[in-house]
This record gives sequence, structure tokens and C-alpha cells, in this order.
Amino acid sequence: MAKDDHKFGTFGGVFVPNVLTILGVILFLRSGWVVGNAGLTNAILMLCLANVVTLISTLSLSAIATNTRAQGGGAYFLVSRSLGLEFGGSIGMPLYLAQAISVAFYVVGFTESALYLFPEFDGRLLSISILGGLFVVAWFGAGIAIRTQYVILLILVLSLGSFFMGFEIQENWRTNVSADYGEGQSFWAVFAIFFPAVTGIMSGVSMSGDLRNPSKSIPKGTLWAVGVTFVVYLAQLCWLAMMGEREDL
Repeated sequence: MAKDDHKFGTFGGVFVPNVLTILGVILFLRSGWVVGNAGLTNAILMLCLANVVTLISTLSLSAIATNTRAQGGGAYFLVSRSLGLEFGGSIGMPLYLAQAISVAFYVVGFTESALYLFPEFDGRLLSISILGGLFVVAWFGAGIAIRTQYVILLILVLSLGSFFMGFEIQENWRTNVSADYGEGQSFWAVFAIFFPAVTGIMSGVSMSGDLRNPSKSIPKGTLWAVGVTFVVYLAQLCWLAMMGEREDL
């Protein structure tokens, strides 16, 4: 058995982790709110602005990954080999903290959705249980995490399919094209809420030590993830504007 047989390719090691992170809590809990406040036109503009930032970061990441032999350490390794150990350390610590905080972000989002469906649940107990489950998956290594993510990907695909079923354009959908901000809201305030929707590209980079060919997989998988998720978000924003009433959004 070759020493790289236990490692992962572009799809499982980079594309899927990125897609699962990008298509997260904002997609299900805040996209309708964004369209309801900003309108379809501004919502699409926000999506494009956010993806421009992500795309620039992806291109920079791809340039670094293809110009050096990427190893374990994810973004820390790439930055430290490009700018030096001092920069790598100073950037690596905030990246680690950001990843840790993002776990709490998604757990809270999942709990909020679950409590909407099952209000009799205890929110804190549910959150702790979910966090414990994630800890167990992470404890047993990347192999278990990769297998688990395929199950999550299937659930995500089914949920998106359920979301887009029953399409029927509302007669007054054009009123959702223009903005109608609520009290205290503005373009940039809504954009700040929406922007985390597209910030998930570091998930694939973090797998650099478990990839067969990180210099090839990181750029290819990340660019594909950014492109696919952009299309999903664009379709969802249009669907919400054409299907939903302003007050419901």
C-alpha cells in the first residue's frame, strides 16, 4: 500500500469541507432576512461583493499553495513559508481562534433551528450534546470526519432540493426587488450579517496535511467550491424574492 493511499483527494479533502462550511447557518436562517431588508437587487450586489473578497483570497491562497510544497498546518504553514515564521505565528493564532468560534457559531445556528421545530427541547443541553458529538468525530481523526461529511452533504443536498420544490412566482414579487430596510438597518449593516455566508474556504486548507496532492487540490477544490456555492446562493436569493412576501421575509 502506498503511503498516500490513506490521504484524500480534491473532492473529499477540499471541495466538500468548503461547501459544507459556506452553505451554513446564513443560508438557512438569514438569507430571507437579507432579501426582505435589502431587496433582490441589493442582495445580489452583496453576494457579488462578498464573493469578490472570497475569490481574491482564494486566488492568493492558490498562488501560495502552487509555489511551495504544502504540508500539514493549513493556512499557518502556507503563511509561514511565504512571509516567515513570525508572520505565520501571529496569523496562525487568530485563525485558530476564528475556527474555534465558528464551531460555536454553527452550533448556535443549528440549535436555533431545532428549537423552532421542537420548542420543548432544552437549548443549552442540545448545544452541549451537539458539541460533544463533534468532539468525538474530531477525536478519532480526519478519516472519520471525512466519512461523516458525506452524510452531512447528502442531508444538505436533500434539504436544498426540498427548499426549491414547489416553485410558484408570487404576483407582487417585484416589490421585493427594491430595498425596504427595517429600523436601524442599512446596506452595510445587512452586508455585515450576510458576509460570513461566504467565508468557509479555510476548511479545505486546514486539510493540507491529509491531502495526497495539496498543491493541486487546494486551488482546484477551493475555486470549485466558491463557484458552486455562489450559484446556490444566487438561486436562493432569487427564489426567496419571487416566492416570499416582504413581511414573511
